[in-house]
Amino acid sequence: MTIYDLLLIILVLGTAAAALFAVGALLFRRWRFAGRLFAGLLALWIVYLGAGTLIAVLAPQRILPLGEDRCFDEMCFAVTGWKRVPASGLAGYGARTDRVFLVVDVRVSSHSSGRAQREAGRKGLVLDQAGHTYEVSPEGMRAFAPTGGSLPGLDAEVAPGQSVNTRLVFDVPEDTRNHAFTLGTNLAVFPPRIILANDEHFLHKPTIVPLD
Repeated sequence: MTIYDLLLIILVLGTAAAALFAVGALLFRRWRFAGRLFAGLLALWIVYLGAGTLIAVLAPQRILPLGEDRCFDEMCFAVTGWKRVPASGLAGYGARTDRVFLVVDVRVSSHSSGRAQREAGRKGLVLDQAGHTYEVSPEGMRAFAPTGGSLPGLDAEVAPGQSVNTRLVFDVPEDTRNHAFTLGTNLAVFPPRIILANDEHFLHKPTIVPLD
């Protein structure tokens, strides 16, 4: 946990407490006091979100090389390799030459010294030169899965000090180039989107690993 994580927690708890006081003031018809509390909360959030927006817009994009870990507390992710595979001839794709698979090898590791952990909701994404985003292809995952098995996701549980190697497969148009891998989330509520100086802030350029 960083100081910015702690700041958001304090802000949320303080907001909840102030809102309760404001509601209580309304019940006792202390209109002016309640109005000041609500106005103070609004101003505080405007300052916080404004500062977060400014930092996110001005911050440079983080670009990672192959093999370098990107860590979230004790869980780390690294792209260890990738390859481009024509979709033509693979099951379900027939003779199509307008699609290719980007096969990305990822290492998921835990630096925990206590118990097995997982990064809930974590997923991989691929971006292209036009800014299009590609999700993992279910057909591609089945095509490249081991016989009779399946490939673990990025939210796999990992024992302390251990790592899990997996493979993510993306179906992209053959004529796209300058692909990059980034991490995303399936969680509807994701606090890092508004945490100060966090590279997963909704206005921050995504941290990427160039693929080609």
